[in-house]
Amino acid sequence: MTSTLKHFMTLSICCALLAGLAAPGAFAQEGGNYKIGVVDMQEVLAKYEKRKSKYQDLQKQVDALQSGIDKMSDRIKAARDDYEKKKGQLSADQLLDLETKIRADYADYQSELTKSQQQIDSMEAKVLKEVVKDVQDAIEAVANTGNYHLVLNKEGGPRSAVLFASTTIDITSQVLQHLNK
Repeated sequence: MTSTLKHFMTLSICCALLAGLAAPGAFAQEGGNYKIGVVDMQEVLAKYEKRKSKYQDLQKQVDALQSGIDKMSDRIKAARDDYEKKKGQLSADQLLDLETKIRADYADYQSELTKSQQQIDSMEAKVLKEVVKDVQDAIEAVANTGNYHLVLNKEGGPRSAVLFASTTIDITSQVLQHLNK
């Protein structure tokens, strides 16, 4: 190949690449143009107002459950303190009765703690499922409106499928607008 031909081919390739970049989100593929978008899911979840509200409500429920757990814990601690104070004053049978009651209360406490944690996990899973469905629906609506063929998660980091994305194809703000309207 002559140097003029190499120069012409290099220039042609550069022009083609620049033309592809000039059309935001459009990439030429065999068979047509495909529009690709990216969404920063972390940002969407952090700024989605309904998610914030749902998690605030969830936190109130967690706090109410925690209050009950804390009261049980305080009663057990008070019973143990009382047991230690009365240790030298009570008979062996009376001490055994107190120990048995403290152990039973502690078993109830552990059971209630486990039950509360399972309830919290279930409520959180329900909220997360609802929020993720809303986000997926919003992404689909924005993608359909904007004629996007593919939308990727723009999550950063070395394990991310998207290592770089131009801001021209970032539709995060559009998704948030759709969600928070």
